[in-house]
Amino acid sequence: MTRFLPALIVALLALAAGAVARAAECAGRQAVGYRVLTLQGGRKLAVWYPTAAAEKPFAYTRSGSGLMGSVARDAPPAACPRVPLVLFSHGLGGCALQSTYLTEELARHGYVVAAPDHADAATCSIDGEALRLQNLRTEQPLLDPARWTEQSEIGRLHDLRAAIERVAGDAGLARIADTTRVGAVGHSLGGYSVLGMAGGWPAWRTRQVQAVIALSPFVTPFLAHGTLSRLAVPVMYQGAEFDWGITPNMEGPKGAYATSPAPKYYVKLKGGTHVEWTNLGCLGQASASSCLQARPNAALITRYAVEFLDRYLKDVSSPVLASEGRGLSAYRFVPN
Repeated sequence: MTRFLPALIVALLALAAGAVARAAECAGRQAVGYRVLTLQGGRKLAVWYPTAAAEKPFAYTRSGSGLMGSVARDAPPAACPRVPLVLFSHGLGGCALQSTYLTEELARHGYVVAAPDHADAATCSIDGEALRLQNLRTEQPLLDPARWTEQSEIGRLHDLRAAIERVAGDAGLARIADTTRVGAVGHSLGGYSVLGMAGGWPAWRTRQVQAVIALSPFVTPFLAHGTLSRLAVPVMYQGAEFDWGITPNMEGPKGAYATSPAPKYYVKLKGGTHVEWTNLGCLGQASASSCLQARPNAALITRYAVEFLDRYLKDVSSPVLASEGRGLSAYRFVPN
C-alpha cells in the first residue's frame, strides 16, 4: 500500500490544482466589484468587474432612490486570467447608471464593464448631481436622419475610446481587463454609438470592438446613408413590441437587421417599451437582483446579451442562441 501513496498524493494534488485553476478562471457567477474612474476632462466612468471580495447592498444615487445594487465598492479585481472588456453607452438623457441590472449582471458573468457619462447625461449621473436637463439635446434633429454624418455625436465615440484607454491604464483593472477583446453594448442613442464603432460609420470603426449589442438603437442615420452593410463584427439587435418609435426600424426587408451582414441576431421582447432596457423597466422592484427575478424581459435581455458576448468574445458555444427564442415575441438569427 505504501508504494502507491506517492502516486495517490500526486493525483490528489493534481485534482486540487485543477479545482483552483477552474475557480480562478472567473467561470460561473462572480461577485461584482465597482469603482468610479475619471476620464480626461473630468467626466466620470463607472466600472463593474469580477472580484473575490464580499458584496454589500449599494445605493448608486446619493438619495438612495432607484435600484439598489450589490457590489464590493473599490475591491481589488479577482485574481483570474484576463476577461473581455464590455463598453456600455447610455441613451439620450440617460447616464452610465441607467441600466444597472444589466451592467452588474454582465460583470457577474465574467466581464469588466465600463460605462461613461456622455455629454448628454441629464436625468442621472455617476457623480449623483441633480438633473441637468440642459444637456438633453442632439447635434442634429432626430427626425431628420439624412442630416446626420460621421461627425454627428462624435463625442460619444471619443468617450468610449477613452474608456478603453482608461481601463487599460488603471493598474488594478489592467490585470483583469483584456482591452484587445471588447464588446460594445448601447441603448437608443447608445445603440447608434456602438453601431458606429462596429463600422456603421467607417471612420468610427474601432479595431478592439469585436461584438456589438444594440438595444432599441437609433439606426435611421445608418439606414438613410445605407452603411449598415459595412458592419465588421457580429451584431445583436434587441427590440420590443410596444417600442413603436424605434423597433420598426429594425424590421422588414429594408430594416437594420435585414441590411446588416451575418453573424446577426434579432431579439424582440413581448410587450415592453423603449425604456425596457433601463432601470425604469424595473419599477416596483427594490434591487437589480429582484428585477431579474421578477421581470421576465429583464432576465431575457441579460440572458441573450450574456450568451451573445460569450459566443463572440469567449468562443463559448451557446444553445440559447440556436434556440427558438422561448419567451420572446420574435427571434431570428444568421450565425455565419
